[in-house]
Parts: sequence; C-alpha cells; structure tokens
Amino acid sequence: MKKYLSLVKLLFVQQYRIKPSGKKRKKGGTIALFVLLGLCFLPMLIGVFAAMYYLGQVSRGIADVGAVCAALIIICQGVVFVFGIPALISNVFTVKDADKLLFLPIRSASIFASKLTVVYLNEVITTAVTVIVILLPFGIGLGAGAGFYLLLIPALVLIPLLPMLLGCIIAVPLSALITKFSNNGIFKTVMQTVLYIILMAVYIAGMYYLGFFGGSSGDITGGADSGAILLEKLQQMSKYIKYVHSNYTLAVAMTSAAFGALSLNLVISVAENVFLFALVLLMSVPFYHRMLTVSVEGGGRGRHKKVNADELQVKNQGVVKELIFTDIKRVTRDSQMGFQCIMSLIILPLMVGIFALAFGMSAEDEGSILEILQVQPMYQLIAPIVFVGYMSMLGMTSNVLGIYPISRENKSIYIIKSLPLSFSKYLFAKVLLATLSMVISNIITCLLIVILFKVQWFYGILMLVTMALLGFGTMCIMTLVDLKNPKLGWTNFNQSLKNAKNSWIAMLVGFLCMIALAAVVAPCAVGWALTDGGWYMTMVMWLLIIGLSAGYAVVSYKVMASRAQRYFEQIEP
Repeated sequence: MKKYLSLVKLLFVQQYRIKPSGKKRKKGGTIALFVLLGLCFLPMLIGVFAAMYYLGQVSRGIADVGAVCAALIIICQGVVFVFGIPALISNVFTVKDADKLLFLPIRSASIFASKLTVVYLNEVITTAVTVIVILLPFGIGLGAGAGFYLLLIPALVLIPLLPMLLGCIIAVPLSALITKFSNNGIFKTVMQTVLYIILMAVYIAGMYYLGFFGGSSGDITGGADSGAILLEKLQQMSKYIKYVHSNYTLAVAMTSAAFGALSLNLVISVAENVFLFALVLLMSVPFYHRMLTVSVEGGGRGRHKKVNADELQVKNQGVVKELIFTDIKRVTRDSQMGFQCIMSLIILPLMVGIFALAFGMSAEDEGSILEILQVQPMYQLIAPIVFVGYMSMLGMTSNVLGIYPISRENKSIYIIKSLPLSFSKYLFAKVLLATLSMVISNIITCLLIVILFKVQWFYGILMLVTMALLGFGTMCIMTLVDLKNPKLGWTNFNQSLKNAKNSWIAMLVGFLCMIALAAVVAPCAVGWALTDGGWYMTMVMWLLIIGLSAGYAVVSYKVMASRAQRYFEQIEP
C-alpha cells in the first residue's frame, strides 16, 4: 500500500508540476491569465446554473423527483466520460513509460491501480465542476433538505465510477489496436481524433435533445418556462433511468426526506459502485500487464523489412520544405502531439457547427434566431467581422503548432544549434507550418460560414485573407514568446502543454486583435448607416481591415526576425 500511495503521489504531482519561478511578476501574470480564462467560461457556467435552478423549481412536488435527479447525474457522467476517455487511453493503457515502471519493485497491478487512481482523481475534479453547476443549483431550486447537500460529497466520489468502467471498456480494445500499429504515428493520431469527434458528436446530440443547442425544446435560457421544457425532456428519459440502478439509488437517497430511505439507498449505491470498480480492475489489470510487457519486450514486432540502398536516397526538396515535412513527421510520430495538433484544426469548424445549432433555435412563430438576424440590413456587414474576430482568437489560442513551436522540439533543439543550418530558414519553416495549418482550418471554417450562415461568398474570401494575415502575425509573436522561454526536457507532450501561459498570451493577442477590428468597423458601420448602405463604405472597411492585418503580419515578422537569433543563442542545456 505504501508503494502504491507513493506512486500515486509521484504521478499526480508530476502531472501538475509547474516549473518553479523566483519572479513574483511572472506569478502575478499567471494568476491574471487564470482569471481571464475563468471569465471566458463564466457566462456559459452561469447560464447552466440558472437553467438547473429553474428546473429545480418546477420539479417541486412531482411524483418521482429522484428520476429527474438521476438524469442530471447521467449528464454529469457524460461530461466526465467525454473528457476522461482520452486520459485513460494516453495516460493508462498506452504505457509509454513502461521502460521505467516495469523495473520498479512494485507489481504491475499496483502500477495500473496507481495510474487509474490519478485518472480517477482528475475525473473527480471534473465531477466537482459539474456538481457545482448542475446538481447544486437544482437542489437550491428544489428546496432540498440538508441531506441533499451532505450527499453531494459522496456523489463526488461515486459519479466518476460508471464513466470509468465504460471508458475502460472502450479504451481496452482501442489501446490494443493503437499499440498494434504503434510504429504508425499517423494511424494512432487519426484513431484518437476520430474517437474524440465521435464522443463530442454524441454529447452535442444529447445536449441538442435537451434543448441546450436549440431543437424542438425551445430556448433553454427562458426562466421557469425553460425549466418546465427541460423537465419534460428529463421525464421522457426517466423510464430508462432506473436501469442505471447505481445512479437511481444515489439520486433517491439525495432527494429522500426520510433518514431510513436515505441510508438504505446510499448503502445500495455505494455497494453497486464498488462492484463496478471491481469490474474495472478484473477486466483491465490482465490487459494492462500484457501491454506493459509487450511494450518493453517488443511483442514480436522486431521484424523489419529489408530496405534497398536505392530506397535510402534523400531527395533535396529545398531547405524550408524539408524542414516543414520533417516537422510534420515528428508531430505525427508522437500520438499526444499529433492528437493535439489535429484537434486544433478541427475546433474552428466544430464551433461553427455548434453556433449553427444554437442560432437555429426556433422561437415559435418568429422563426429561428438566424433567420431573424439575416433579414437585418447590417447582417452582411457585421456577421463576417464577428466571425473573423472570434474565430481568429480561437484559432490563435488552440494552434499547438504555432504556440509551442520550440517547446515541442524538446531536447532536439540542442541538435538544431549544432547543424549547419540557417536559423532564419528554420524559424520561417516553423511559422509557415503553423500558418498553413491554420489556413487549412480557416478554409473549411469560412466555407461552413458561407453555407450555414448565408454569408455572401466574396465575404468568405475576404474573411479567409484576413484570418490568414492575422494568424501569420500572431504565429510570429508566439514563436518569439516560446523561443524566449521554451519548456524543454519533458517526457511526454502533455507535460509541455502545462506551459499553458503561451495559450493565454495567444488568447490575449487575439483579444487585442478583436478590439482593433472593432475600432475599424465601428466608424465604418456608422458611415454605412449614414450613406444608406453605401457599397463604398463596405469596400473602405475591408480595405482598412486587410491593410492593417497585412501591416500587423509584416511588423510581427520583422520583430521576430530581429530578436529571435539572440533568444535562440541563449537556449542552453
């Protein structure tokens, strides 16, 4: 037990370890960036909190309030499941650290249990957020007794167990398949990405059914009426809820006024969840032991195809082009890094789809929000600018290739310093690869905006040009930021991502770009209105936007080029 607890502590601390810094100014900036990130998610959390409060109010006095509460527990588990699956696959079953752990004086079952415990603790943290914004306001609106709030504490422990069982059922065969093709980094990356997209699609479909993204259930933010609509949806689910008996007994215990019913159902729920956890261990430990051994001993994958000497010839494709293709190969060989990079390409089109669902909500006879907006005279003027500002900021923040260009090199950066290679070309290749990846995502994004939001096609082209220029300029800035203070020496890429300061800086840069766009658009929109929609005001506005974006790109590149060499020379082991 002592070895197990020591390993849990080591893995958990290592996951959240932050490189110590003696500068108070840096700590203050980190706190400020945390606050900024929290403010970005605050409106969404407040909206869910309010919806759950109204749901609690309209649930007072209904016959089976326990089934409604059980349905909310399943929603909490859905969030935990979506975010827990990637962690189970990458941190538990792919056993990348097998060469270190297998030789420790500890059994493989204890190693597995410690790694699973770390994932479980992370899921408890996710559960805590869902409990605060879903179950807590529901109980307040319901006027629940003290027992409800006291049982929120054991609920934090019990809710993640079912998602963990389902996650292991899915992760075991997928991890075996990923390990079978472990030499094909592209295959592993595509597999993880497809899995994540499927999970997100299922979760979004569930939220759409409940009315959070529109559909037939109306506006979910409409106070007590929205609570009644949501209650109707959850009651439709209630006939299936009792089959998830561990959740149902927990919910009944939370909503029971009698101490006897509360105690009995809580004991039953705990026993059923302990049984679920035992199933997880019985099913997963033998598989993990096999994966641990195979990953170290080779598992018969040591056969290599003989390669003719002619096949080893290297084609000279130009220095920058060779650097870009080499970088792509490096990214795809690391499944964690490749997954993060591909997801950065998917996030923008995914957000456009979510916005299309949200704005497609119908307000009875008034039509959808999108239909109401499209008939406004300034829609074609303002909508493209709003999308440019928001999607540019989101793309800048999520583009792993651009915000971690040096950190993802890890210790290979020291080899670059010794090569007879022009650093300016190396730097340009980094920025160009990051920008091209954004452009690919931007093309799909702009195409979806034109199709789903009925924005005129030539505005789509102008949006694409503007986003490409803004993205190039920001990638130059972020390359310089990462070059000045790179995160090197990591053993897996997720450790490098803990240098999340880069993401926050990118978010801040994107926010400043949005403000600059607003400063240009506001007077042009006034001029457009005063001239009764004069086309020349629209042309002037876009000329100013593209001109300023081009200037931003050029200045950013020159600033990066003038300082990068000095920062590069300061990087030492």
